[in-house]
Amino acid sequence: MKLIRFVFIVFLLLTLNVDAQIEQLEIKAALKADTILIGDRVEFAIMANGKGKFSVSLPILADTLPGGIYIIGKPIIDSTIKNNTRSYIFKLPVTAFSPGNVSVSKLPVLVNHGGSVDTTWVTTNSIFVKLVPRDTTLKDIKDIKPPIKEPIRFSEVAPWAGLGLLLAAIIILLVMYLRSRKQNKPFLNIFKPKEPAHVVALRELMLLEENREWASDNPKLFYTKLIDILRNYLEGRFQINAPEQTTSEILSEIARLDFDFSPYIETLRELLFTSDLVKFAKHVTTIDENRRFLSFAINFVHSTKPIESSNDGENPTDETESADNTDLLTSDSN
Repeated sequence: MKLIRFVFIVFLLLTLNVDAQIEQLEIKAALKADTILIGDRVEFAIMANGKGKFSVSLPILADTLPGGIYIIGKPIIDSTIKNNTRSYIFKLPVTAFSPGNVSVSKLPVLVNHGGSVDTTWVTTNSIFVKLVPRDTTLKDIKDIKPPIKEPIRFSEVAPWAGLGLLLAAIIILLVMYLRSRKQNKPFLNIFKPKEPAHVVALRELMLLEENREWASDNPKLFYTKLIDILRNYLEGRFQINAPEQTTSEILSEIARLDFDFSPYIETLRELLFTSDLVKFAKHVTTIDENRRFLSFAINFVHSTKPIESSNDGENPTDETESADNTDLLTSDSN
């Protein structure tokens, strides 16, 4: 008898402990609309209220809820505790794609209390899902209109036209560059090739001849121009620093060159020393002497200029050079 009384007391205490943990627990679920159009968003909410120490949670949900309801967003969970009363609210955006009455039926809700988990099932009210009504103002269904043709604007064409012109210019310049390189000519004549030293010297000497400067009353100016022409020619033709050297230094440099100056070295020496006397000692020369030195300078440039070979292997300047040498020797003999 005592044993039965003890078991009854223990069972009563356990029952009172559970009731003390959760009192007046109420769980509700609802869809916050009565009617929606197919595919419209509606809020699904679960509210749990009770006194005591407990918590409410939902199981892992897929993309649908029981009853053909589709989840279209993340849940929002809110909980409050006031005067030992706990409240939990779960909000979930959902929709439906089947016309007619739909509802969430038998969704499990987990209640945690005193180290144990109980499951309760909730069911919502039903909502009516309507199809989108047809526009009665339209007499018949019309086809989709094609894209409207807009006029082409300059701002749309300009980048492509500019790119095309740029590519065309690059191709043309490339062809011109390859052609000029093949023909060994300057590209676009941007950098004009330097004239050979003998061309420049002969042009300036012939200008002295045409201006009859050999007959000038100012022999100092004539010999200054004549010697400067020869000095620049020697620098360009034989790469010696003749414009900055004295007469003796020029003759020493010429003697070291690998070139046969023997037919004209004596007359060249005479011309250089005569020029020094005219410029620094006020030496007076005759007109015939001036003409002889000018003729010598012209023949000297002709005779020492580079020899260009023709395609058949013959030297087209041999005859000219021989004639120049003959004239030079004749001039020296005079």
